Amino acid sequence: MTPPRLPLSRADAWALAGLLLLALIFFWPVTTGLGWLPHGGGDLVSFLWPTYSYAAQALRAGRLPLWNHSLYSGAPLVADNQSGLFYPINLLVFLLWPGLPYLALEALVIFHVWLAGAGAYLLLRVLLAQSDAPAPHWARAGACVAGTAYMFSDVYVTHVGNLNILAVAAWLPWVLLLLEHGLTRRSVGCCAAAGAALGVAALAGHAQLTLIVGAAAAAYGLWRVAAALRRRDWRASAQLAALGLLAVLVAFGLAALSLLPALELTTYTVRARLDYAVAAEYSLPWQGLAGLVSPLLFGRGAAAAWGSWPRVELGYAGLAALFLAGLAPLRSRPGWPRFLLALGLFGWLVALGANTPLHRALYTFVPGFASLRVPARFVLLPDFALAGLAGYGLARLPLLPRRRVLGWALALAALGAAVLLGAWLSVPGHAAHLPELRAALLTAGLLLAAALALTGLRHLRLAPAFLAALVAADVMALGAWVEVDRSDPTLGYAHPAVVAFLRSQPGPLRIDNAASAWAPDAAARLGLEDIGGVSNPLGLAAYATYAGAVGSRGSPLYNFLNAQFVLADKGAPPGDAGFVPVFNEDPALDVYLNTRAQPRVRLVTAVQVVTSGEAAFGALHAPGFNPEQAVILDSTSATVPPPPAGPAASAAPTVFYTAYAPEASAVVVRTAAPAYLVYSEVWYPGWRAWVDGVEAPIYRANFAFRAVAVPVGEHTISMRFDPPAWRAGLALTALTLLALAAWGAWAWRARRATREDS
Repeated sequence: MTPPRLPLSRADAWALAGLLLLALIFFWPVTTGLGWLPHGGGDLVSFLWPTYSYAAQALRAGRLPLWNHSLYSGAPLVADNQSGLFYPINLLVFLLWPGLPYLALEALVIFHVWLAGAGAYLLLRVLLAQSDAPAPHWARAGACVAGTAYMFSDVYVTHVGNLNILAVAAWLPWVLLLLEHGLTRRSVGCCAAAGAALGVAALAGHAQLTLIVGAAAAAYGLWRVAAALRRRDWRASAQLAALGLLAVLVAFGLAALSLLPALELTTYTVRARLDYAVAAEYSLPWQGLAGLVSPLLFGRGAAAAWGSWPRVELGYAGLAALFLAGLAPLRSRPGWPRFLLALGLFGWLVALGANTPLHRALYTFVPGFASLRVPARFVLLPDFALAGLAGYGLARLPLLPRRRVLGWALALAALGAAVLLGAWLSVPGHAAHLPELRAALLTAGLLLAAALALTGLRHLRLAPAFLAALVAADVMALGAWVEVDRSDPTLGYAHPAVVAFLRSQPGPLRIDNAASAWAPDAAARLGLEDIGGVSNPLGLAAYATYAGAVGSRGSPLYNFLNAQFVLADKGAPPGDAGFVPVFNEDPALDVYLNTRAQPRVRLVTAVQVVTSGEAAFGALHAPGFNPEQAVILDSTSATVPPPPAGPAASAAPTVFYTAYAPEASAVVVRTAAPAYLVYSEVWYPGWRAWVDGVEAPIYRANFAFRAVAVPVGEHTISMRFDPPAWRAGLALTALTLLALAAWGAWAWRARRATREDS
């Protein structure tokens, strides 16, 4: 049966505005100017703000930032999908908000929390229009409950500092809304739009959450196909499968310009394939299921957490919402409540990670799953399912007998108390946390009593509004305070005198950070270059291995990195006498000159050829090796064997830059003997080199860097970052957009012709 169209009314517009108001109230520190988000800054200030700032500055300068030269001695930017470079909402903010203040990222957090709630609201409005809700105001209140419970669920509270997680998760209800409309109406346009929404979500920049959203969409599509097969409706099942495949192709095509480079990058990071013990880290413990009843039992927030496991999200979406979810009509048609229940159970089983065999099976058999950590994030699916079921439960409440409601309330009270007490007793050292148990039992009891009391007023017209308000008060009161910070998290970027000094030095140059007062990724925002940066799960494994094994500051391997200046906390020299203080006008930092730092590029004639990365690393750390005088080349990095070196030159070689930019450079060299131009620039596929305009191979040098063979004489060596994966992804995305535009134009003309004929 094809459902009727659902024209949105003024009341729906007010409901969506109300959800926005709730988001603004929830994030009161930002909206009132009294604080910052999140507590301690998190990834929002340490990684995303500088990364987004780097991208925004490059775009405003007219440069497409394929390469990030500011951190880790250089790394791919487009391939790191965490950069969110092509996410349309990010692009709009990058281009329209000059300087990208920290407030811009906080605003993006608030917007995406509202986007999640708005999507859940609209999805439930569509679904409840097909159900047996007794009156429109009950259905609208149910949709409000779904939106509120989802947007303030535990994933959103826990990951306020992970904007890319929130951004991807916000698109889950939108993808399902469009897919539901497309499959129900057999609409090619709506299924393509569902694929587009999933593709946009992928561009927001979090692989694991994209997989979770994609898994939910795939589960819904398979559920619809299975239902058609049970009816032996072969034609319908084929149509549904084709429409689902269309959505997948559109999603992949739109995101290809980010996905293809990201897939290539994965093979060069530590995430290529994780050991199962690592992949299962941050699994949800069985005791964490008590988080369904109360988020207070094991302490909410990083500072209050006391469980015997690493802090993870526990899946709280409101006890009032859980009470309403238990009233959902699981036997109704077309069966969305049953699908939501199954989706939620699947999410719980995966979130439990190593505690169930399902996660191990997915790790073994599902491509890409072995690259993911933190199984607990799959509680997004139970949170979403619980929010949707709560909406159904509220809408159905007037149809239920009082005995049914009271029986469920008593059962939930008994079960909830047992779960809280059992989980508390099972954790070592629980006796010291009796106040947490009391707080959990008290708040859960009060919320359940309030929900039950309000159900007794269901004959009143405002009863559904009161219940929706209780759900909002529940999740907001227990979550709005968790990530508030009274301290400015951006102070690590506020060193204008140091920045001015470093920018005044001739370049290109790199810095090294040994100071707690300087943000690890500050170079990306401030237009500098750093040999390090904040820990990045998608960092290049070879460079991370090299940097982690250089030894002390001032060693030959360290000096090879071209770290000319070192930032240190006031009065805390970073090394031996080779580091000379040169700037002390900042109240928190001193700047030291590394007098032994090596130039960015150099000519060497002594070479050692190896045939593997392991051999290169061993030769690098062999006694007597000095990168200033010799180079280790990995012959597997280029198809042409490196030419032999000639005799030592009688005159000193000359090397100087004539052009330097993140994605391209030019160096002029003069040498009296065959040599190798060695860069302390990170090797990565996609870099190309030319010697006097003739393309030449780039060798992996000194385990993680680049080198080019140079013949006798004066030559110009040019390098450019031109990754084939990016070009292929861009072409695929462009073709997808063209195909969608052509189909849209054809469909519009066909509809216009039909109207004219009628």
